[in-house]
Amino acid sequence: MGSSGDVNWKLEDHPKLPKGKTIGLIVLDGWGESEPDQYNCIHKAPTPAMDSLKNGRPDTWRLIKAHGTAVGLPSEDDMGNSEVGHNALGAGRIYAQGAKLVDLALESGKIYEDEGFKYISEAFEKGTVHLIGLLSDGGVHSRLDQVQLLLKGFAERGAKRIRVHILTDGRDVLDGSSVGFVETLESELAELRSKGVDAQVASGGGRMYVTMDRYENDWTVVKRGWDAQFGHVTFFWNGNRSGYFNEKLEKYVEIPSDSGISFNEQPKMKALEIAEKARDAILSGNFDQVRVNLPNGDMVGHTGDLDATVVACEAADVAVRMILDAIEKVGGIYVVTADHGNAEDMVKRDKAGKPALDKEGKLQILTSHTLKPVPIAIGGPGLSAGVRFRQDLDTPGLANVAATVMNLHGFVAPGDYEPSLIEVVDK
Repeated sequence: MGSSGDVNWKLEDHPKLPKGKTIGLIVLDGWGESEPDQYNCIHKAPTPAMDSLKNGRPDTWRLIKAHGTAVGLPSEDDMGNSEVGHNALGAGRIYAQGAKLVDLALESGKIYEDEGFKYISEAFEKGTVHLIGLLSDGGVHSRLDQVQLLLKGFAERGAKRIRVHILTDGRDVLDGSSVGFVETLESELAELRSKGVDAQVASGGGRMYVTMDRYENDWTVVKRGWDAQFGHVTFFWNGNRSGYFNEKLEKYVEIPSDSGISFNEQPKMKALEIAEKARDAILSGNFDQVRVNLPNGDMVGHTGDLDATVVACEAADVAVRMILDAIEKVGGIYVVTADHGNAEDMVKRDKAGKPALDKEGKLQILTSHTLKPVPIAIGGPGLSAGVRFRQDLDTPGLANVAATVMNLHGFVAPGDYEPSLIEVVDK
């Protein structure tokens, strides 16, 4: 393709689909598809808008993968998350993400060739290496085995004194599981000490109260904007790129979140305000596409409060209806999907799929994301006759959505994109 100046960014016109239809693209955060039971908060909530999409035309609603290799993670045991989910939605291709990139860097030793490592290694002989990070095997923000490999790699490359500052999880893994992770870490450090390396845990604390806060523990600036998951449909969607591509063609709207309270105390969050902004943008006629994230199912689901999560899902559904109504008024097209699962299964399961109990016989509430697929629905008065979901794609995922949306805008997606989910059949 040559230098960036030689790239032709013009997309080919779609041979059958017209341009000019406003598209409302809705991402429901933490909204997967699972068996209906009392721990499926989406099932328990009144969700007439989403139900109407699922029970409408069978060829305009389907499930797609939002975890594992479908979003660039190492294995099918890796749950999806908002970062990788929105990356895949925006990129239209599958790139190695997060844990996968770290695995590759550790396996190849490339991580030790980086300028950052070279800089700190200069202090190995007389100084102290400080490591701070999340201690869990959740795979969203960290993985315990990677920490173990990193400690071993530092020691093998000359580190004499290592101090670990741990952040316990309880969000991406079961509450109380940190004890086992700390024991594993202590065993690893003891082995290093037996080899002459002064390696110890220096400090620790919970992620919500130390650094990775989203609950207003004196981090009000950090949380602003997370309510609308503003960064998800801008920064992550744009490939971890900040700012506008073209300010003349884009407008970012941030809905400030409630401050000083946990999400389960106000489970409706700002869903109504988000929907109102989206509605107004659609009705204005100024935008070809209005993209929105509704965070309720995920942010409230992470609190483990089932009743509040039911309210959250209902609020998100009300917001969906408002946006769909606006699309109806302008003769547009809607695309409704999700970035990963959460609210659809809020209990840990045993190998038989039954709710798991802890040693005291108490139900183990699941606050993490899930491995469940997510829905995608298309429709609206602007959807051309004959458009339907294809049946010849084996395991489509979030990365297939970008080409789909390009088609609905009247363009053919680039050849290196994951295939579109739709086809046009002659009526």
